Amino acid sequence: MKFHILFISMLLLGCFGIMDMPYMCKNAADADLRDRCFSTLALRDANAEMCKEVQDPTARDYCVMRIAISKLDELECSHIESSLKEKCEHVVQGLRQNNSWVCVLVKDNLTAELCRMRVS
Repeated sequence: MKFHILFISMLLLGCFGIMDMPYMCKNAADADLRDRCFSTLALRDANAEMCKEVQDPTARDYCVMRIAISKLDELECSHIESSLKEKCEHVVQGLRQNNSWVCVLVKDNLTAELCRMRVS
C-alpha cells in the first residue's frame, strides 16, 4: 500500500511540474518501479522514446503499444523489436476502424484496458 501511495504522489507532483519525473524514475528503488514509472511518463507525454528506459523487454514493448493505441498511430509500433510488433499494428488498425474485438488480442491488462477505452 505504501508503494502505491508513494508512486501516485511522485506522479502527481511530476505532473504539476514540482518534481523532475525522469530523475525520480531513474532513482526508483527497484527495477519494476522504474519500469512502471518510465512507462507512465511515456504514455503521459505520448513519447515512445521514453519507453527505451524500460528495462524489461516485454514491458518496453507494451509501453510502446500503449502509445500507439493512444495516438491511433501504427507507425509507433515500429519501435517494437519483438513479435508483438505485428499484433500492435493489427490492434491499431482495428481500433481505427472502431473494432473493439481487437482488444482481446492484447495480453497485458493495462494495455487491454486502454484499448477498450479507445473504442468508445
